[in-house]
Amino acid sequence: MIARLWTDDLPKCRNTCVASYFSRLGGNVNTNDDYLCFYCQTEENSCLYGVFEPHNGLDAAKFIMQRMAVEMLLPPPSANNTDEEIRDRLRNAFVSVEKAYNENYDGMIAERTSLQYHLQTLSETQMSQNSILARLKEIDKHLSGGATVVIALVHNNKLFVANVGETRALLCRTDDNSVLRVVQLTVDHSLNNEDELLRLSQLGLDVNKLRNAQYMGNQTGTRCLGNYLVKSLYKAIPSLRAAATEPVVAAPEIHGPIVLDESCRFLVLVSAGVYKRIQESRGSFEQTNKQLSQIIVEHCRKQTDFKKISQSVLEEIEEEFVSYCVKNNLTPKANTHMSLLIRNFNFLPTYEQLNPPKNAVRFNPIVQSKSNTLINEIDSEQYLSTNDADNESIIDTNRSCESSSDVCVNDRPYDKDKRIKGYVDFSCYYENVDKARLNGTLPSFIE
Repeated sequence: MIARLWTDDLPKCRNTCVASYFSRLGGNVNTNDDYLCFYCQTEENSCLYGVFEPHNGLDAAKFIMQRMAVEMLLPPPSANNTDEEIRDRLRNAFVSVEKAYNENYDGMIAERTSLQYHLQTLSETQMSQNSILARLKEIDKHLSGGATVVIALVHNNKLFVANVGETRALLCRTDDNSVLRVVQLTVDHSLNNEDELLRLSQLGLDVNKLRNAQYMGNQTGTRCLGNYLVKSLYKAIPSLRAAATEPVVAAPEIHGPIVLDESCRFLVLVSAGVYKRIQESRGSFEQTNKQLSQIIVEHCRKQTDFKKISQSVLEEIEEEFVSYCVKNNLTPKANTHMSLLIRNFNFLPTYEQLNPPKNAVRFNPIVQSKSNTLINEIDSEQYLSTNDADNESIIDTNRSCESSSDVCVNDRPYDKDKRIKGYVDFSCYYENVDKARLNGTLPSFIE
């Protein structure tokens, strides 16, 4: 049985829909094991969102996801935090998660060093028959695990975004002409990024070779969390060993604050595996964000259940990609991770608009006076012709007041000692009693 992640139990943002799984072309998709997103709301109405794209397995990515939630939510951001404090909080969270990752694998790193030392004492024959190589291969697989990350924080009605790697954050907003525009808030940390190539060249690397190879050791991105092998052991990688310092880093790009006004329609956090499928199947790189947003808008219009929009969008992208591969006789990369998170601001009715809060419990009850049968039968003209003294005793049945003790009658407190004027005439009763007494038919119990 697979242990449940504690991030699954975080309070959910109800204006968000997500889908996250490994693409297994032609096979079944199990979304329970591969869920690498969170979208939670704090008690002070801050919202934290994250998409994590794994590299070489899920273990490191799950650790990074849970640790990131700890760094950002324990304690949660305060309403008193300034914008710069929020930016520092995001920056420090990435540093802390990277440090925690290294500490988590300290034992495995030490074991790897010991095995490599022992391996040097063996002959080639002993080496081929020894289990050390198998264990080293297993350790290297664990140590190469990592994740690219995009985090979005809504705080005091402002949006902050941080990322490492090629996961993206897109903000869709309308312009002055009510045309929906898509803005990429993140930076792709890849070998197609000129700023990243400049950084690598300043470290002493041959960026032309890197650009042609499109690989940094065992990964395509230039930044990530985790992946000890390509960071601390970069000297063992021929294309990276010339670097003066670690070429693959965990430093995030941070954007914001962005004020969330009425023009902001929805936010998208998406893994590279999703938009790269669009790039391949449609042959367009510059329009990828626009095309993804168009697909989302189409599904928003035809999907009645908001929570299913992310899933239906991924299914359409996957179907289109499969058709493209079949048509061109291509073999797609196995086990591509697909994650899509959509946060609705006001493109669709929000959860709060669809589910308005019920009336709160009142501790001071409303005391509403009720008329008796006699007053209800009084003709309106007669009711109005009564003098002022009589009006004081008539209860207005169309009014109510809120009070813990007093009952309001015509806006004046009721006097419990006031004598109420009689309104029943007993003269007919007394006349009948007198007649019965004269006739001798008066019952004995009546005096």
